[in-house]
Amino acid sequence: MEKYLLQLKQMASGRWAKYMAMVLLFLLIAAAASLWVSPPQAFAQLHSGMEETNFDPHKQVGHDHSDGTHSEAGITVSQALFYTVRAIYYAAFMFAAGLMLWSITLSKDADSSLSKLVQKWSIYSLRGLLLAVLLFVFVHASQLMKGYDGGNSNEWVRLLTETSTGQSWLALIVLSLLGFTVLRMHDSLKMIWALLLIAVESFNGHVNALPSNTFAIVFDFIHIVCSALWAGGLMLLLLLWRTDRKEAGRFAERFTKVAWLTIVLLTISGIGMTALLLPSWRYLFYTSWGFMLLAKSGLVLIVACVGFLLHRRAKQQKLPNGKLLKLDGLLMALVLILASIFTYVSPVADTEPLSYHKMGETLHYTVIITPNGPGPNDVKLKIWLPETLGSPASVQFLLRTPDNPKKADINVPVRGASGENYLAFPGFLETDYESDKFELPTRGAWEAELIITDQTGAVTKQLIPFRND
Repeated sequence: MEKYLLQLKQMASGRWAKYMAMVLLFLLIAAAASLWVSPPQAFAQLHSGMEETNFDPHKQVGHDHSDGTHSEAGITVSQALFYTVRAIYYAAFMFAAGLMLWSITLSKDADSSLSKLVQKWSIYSLRGLLLAVLLFVFVHASQLMKGYDGGNSNEWVRLLTETSTGQSWLALIVLSLLGFTVLRMHDSLKMIWALLLIAVESFNGHVNALPSNTFAIVFDFIHIVCSALWAGGLMLLLLLWRTDRKEAGRFAERFTKVAWLTIVLLTISGIGMTALLLPSWRYLFYTSWGFMLLAKSGLVLIVACVGFLLHRRAKQQKLPNGKLLKLDGLLMALVLILASIFTYVSPVADTEPLSYHKMGETLHYTVIITPNGPGPNDVKLKIWLPETLGSPASVQFLLRTPDNPKKADINVPVRGASGENYLAFPGFLETDYESDKFELPTRGAWEAELIITDQTGAVTKQLIPFRND
């Protein structure tokens, strides 16, 4: 009889593993389909739209927020505290959501060591999540309110109720409290709770600042679901390894199957979000956000290698290797720390657009390059010639880098445009031009050459040195 019950438990456990694999496979197809059917313009939208959005909580409540007033050299104690609290919150979030998702796939035998462990740590994870959320919201809100009458309770209420960031914090607090009730309810409600918690986090990130963010939010949601499954499952496996190694071996076989799918989905959704967030792949090597993403990707690659070794042992019906498990746990901690930081750092470089104006006796001109960083840029030209000459017969705009003089010039085609006449010069006629997107392949020193041919055939050349870093 006991043998028969054990077989039933194993069959039920296997069915849940298959269901979880089917759900992840569905998410994989959804992510791949999103990439396939997304129109090219969805990936081509530059961050001019993102920069103009009202994503800053200060702007949403009418604060005159200036980065310059708070900029300091190096990492301050308050910044170190903030990132530490954020890392704690991120780890607690992943563990609580992941453990709740995994708990619905496990055997319902209350006497099994796995069930007892899940029941015990589910309470611990929810307590940790509630404390981490409260601490995170307080520290983050305190930092945002610096210099904005932070002692006024009305300002705190406005921050929490009138901004998308504050509203997401309130939702996190409410869901953290509801988790204790959901833990005693049906499995379907546990899954709904975990997915709602993840949905709130996916709406509170960089992707929410994109002008067209539907696909980005879908990618972010899939990314966080898979991260929670991986982090929660690995933490559960590490806890089992300390208490019941035979049970850890049985759970390892199930976990490694799911882990492979999560890593594939993490890769696809991560690539999708990066393609939508970054104007150019060059920003990976240009911004601190890009460096951290590359570091995280390298760690995930190592995780995949460790996971392959663990999966191979699980298929051979062997117990997990303790050193590999500890290495996987260390890599998980590093990935979560990096993720908690770079999800807060802006993915867009803080570049200064070039605006160059020069006046002369027979020529005035203005050159504007936006955003003036490596990758795609726009050019706007304003040219004033004497009224007797009329508009230019032709205009050329060339770019070259002094650091590599042998490299061919970049010819930026310009066409006529209807610009605003914000400057008027008596006796001169203004003509406006603009370009399609063009690429500045590197950062550093550049030189623009403006070649103007007037109606008489006379050619005027102007050199404009600038930097794009």
